[in-house]
Amino acid sequence: MRTSGRDVLKVLVRSTAALVCVLALASCSSGNSEAKAANPCGISPTSEEAALVRELLGTENFETKSYRTTSRLVDEFGRALPNLSPDKHIFYTHACEYGTDDARMTFAPGWFLRAAEVPSFPGESTYSLNGARGVTSNSRSTLLVQCDMPGELRAQSQKVWLTSDTSYTFSPSRPDADQGARDRRMTLTYLMAQRIAEALGCENKPLEQPPVVKPLPTP
Repeated sequence: MRTSGRDVLKVLVRSTAALVCVLALASCSSGNSEAKAANPCGISPTSEEAALVRELLGTENFETKSYRTTSRLVDEFGRALPNLSPDKHIFYTHACEYGTDDARMTFAPGWFLRAAEVPSFPGESTYSLNGARGVTSNSRSTLLVQCDMPGELRAQSQKVWLTSDTSYTFSPSRPDADQGARDRRMTLTYLMAQRIAEALGCENKPLEQPPVVKPLPTP
């Protein structure tokens, strides 16, 4: 069976076009992954996180202020972990803020020594989120979860909680958050904690599943 030069040319054109498409998709995917890896607070306008930020702040437009790159945050977490003790039972760092002139939320992940007593606040709601513990009040939401760090940090990491804290500031002040708003706040805190757990490389993958927010009965 003989193949003409024209047939060979057609095959080459189709192969080249297919290769360009594959490379383009790979480039886009790689770019998105690199952007998320570089900044733990970078969120796409069409993401679930962005939709929750807009709803919780009550605005369609908000600005993002990032204070830590992912590499710097991971480095700070690694250096802080061995220094936790009963005399210094908490570590946190401001990662970023989302907000406007009159409404703002601040995201601050950290470590909390398990042997220490977790503070409570009047009117708070407690949650179970895929095995993680959640607490939210009118001004903040906090998630605590086990994160087994790799290598030499593993033993110390099993003595602490990985924490994800989101605080809210409104001017003028707003009415107390209802149950629906608290549930959404807890969902956002979980999604942001996912990014930190992924960046730290928690070997037990504690937040791998999508958030399932379950309010617990009030004691």
